Amino acid sequence: AYFNTREIAPLVAALALSATVGSGFTAQLGAMRINEEVDALTVLAVPSVPYLVTTRVVAGFIAIIPLYVIGLLTSYAGARFVTVTFYGQSAGTYDHYFNLFLPPIDILLSFAKVLVFSVIIILIHCRLGFTAKGGPAGVGIAVGTAVRRSIVTVAVLDLVLSMVLWGTTTTVRIAG
Repeated sequence: AYFNTREIAPLVAALALSATVGSGFTAQLGAMRINEEVDALTVLAVPSVPYLVTTRVVAGFIAIIPLYVIGLLTSYAGARFVTVTFYGQSAGTYDHYFNLFLPPIDILLSFAKVLVFSVIIILIHCRLGFTAKGGPAGVGIAVGTAVRRSIVTVAVLDLVLSMVLWGTTTTVRIAG
């Protein structure tokens, strides 16, 4: 639960967001760019970047929070099930050490990481979709590039955020 909360769950959520929602945003905005729908918004005096990108960032925030809660709770339940069922640990002992080793601040910081990841992922995908060119093949290239860039960015950002949020200190109380 300790490592899962800090690293695994935020990374899995970020990868899922990039591969599904982000690639959809890139494809949709790329198709709009290719079909000149973005230019039509500009002609209608609608600021296209705030109109198209801001709504997607808000949608990402709205979508990632409940999905992350479900994913985190499922991972906790799965870890408890495996530990109790297959390793023979008593449920009470597992719950005791789970609560001892996982402070609530770690869960809040984990949520902060996921929200930062979601904003960065959506901005990368929207930028590449917004600047796509070259027809349908160009949209496909933009989607692939966006997924690769967002995954690399999330990996680097995960390292930086982990060092900033937790540093080299641990919150695990082993003695006393």
